[in-house]
Amino acid sequence: MWLFYSYYSEEGDIHLTHRDADDDGDENGWGRADEEISIREEWDHPTEDGWEIEESAISDEWEPILRNKHSTFVNNEAVKDEKTATDDKSNKDEKAKEELTPFISTKNCFKARSNTVPDHLYGKLQKPYFNVGFPKTGTSSLHNFFKCGGLDSVHFRCSRIDSCARCMRESVEAGGRPLDLCDLDSRKIDVYAQMDDGMYFPQIELLDELVAGYPNATLFLTFRSMEKWYNSLNKWPPRRNGPHMNDRLKKQNITGFPSGVGENVDEFAEWFCNHVERVRGIVARSPSLTLVEVDIEDSTTAKRMSDMFDIDESCWGHTNANPMSNPGMDLSEVQVA
Repeated sequence: MWLFYSYYSEEGDIHLTHRDADDDGDENGWGRADEEISIREEWDHPTEDGWEIEESAISDEWEPILRNKHSTFVNNEAVKDEKTATDDKSNKDEKAKEELTPFISTKNCFKARSNTVPDHLYGKLQKPYFNVGFPKTGTSSLHNFFKCGGLDSVHFRCSRIDSCARCMRESVEAGGRPLDLCDLDSRKIDVYAQMDDGMYFPQIELLDELVAGYPNATLFLTFRSMEKWYNSLNKWPPRRNGPHMNDRLKKQNITGFPSGVGENVDEFAEWFCNHVERVRGIVARSPSLTLVEVDIEDSTTAKRMSDMFDIDESCWGHTNANPMSNPGMDLSEVQVA
């Protein structure tokens, strides 16, 4: 009979250890573990894609370990704690469902416009490309589309050691343009598919500086159903007991989204709408800018993006899908950023 327990190391790893139940152990009741498995909780640490992680981490790392060990010993206290945590999470999810009432509005800020780019500019839109939309609205799809098309695109990190949010903020604080400390001599970045790091949002805090510093740039706004966006925020990263992105966003005190706001879909939708209207207003007053609005749920988006940027339609696809929101999803058929 095997006994299992887990603990967190200072480095943030989860360690899973076990021993024979017949072993007398040390004074703490545990002998030397016959085997120890260390599992990195990717989503608690910065990755190349920031908020984005590989959804298969759960199934690829946790489930095989638990399935293959076949523990026959049950720690009643641990089971009780796990059940309590699961029940708490279940109650939280049920509350979130109740809050996800249909959001109906006549405002056009929730719908992408398809006529913002005249036909004669197709294939000629100027760089850099800045996505000024929000996380979990298709940033990974945008990033992978341009990478597939041969452009140099970054998502969350502008270099191996620095997030775009940080280098942009420091550039402006130093009196320069937002990209001054982000550009590398050995690399010319074409696309900034996600600039925020989930805490600092250059597309909000530095929007005026981006427009003033790069007056011929192409801006992107990505759109999706507000209910689906809110549901995604409530379940990302894909772990059972949180915290999730919506929890973290509520604590950041972002301009237009102060701490404590974000208890329901309407409050997130209002934040989204105000940002869209601000971006559209700035572009309307700046004729040298171009705004591309992308509805990631529109079946015609792949062709439209292909025509606009001369990139094959097959490069557009649903990436970074969440298995908690799509329980029947076949992960082998989904691209993961």
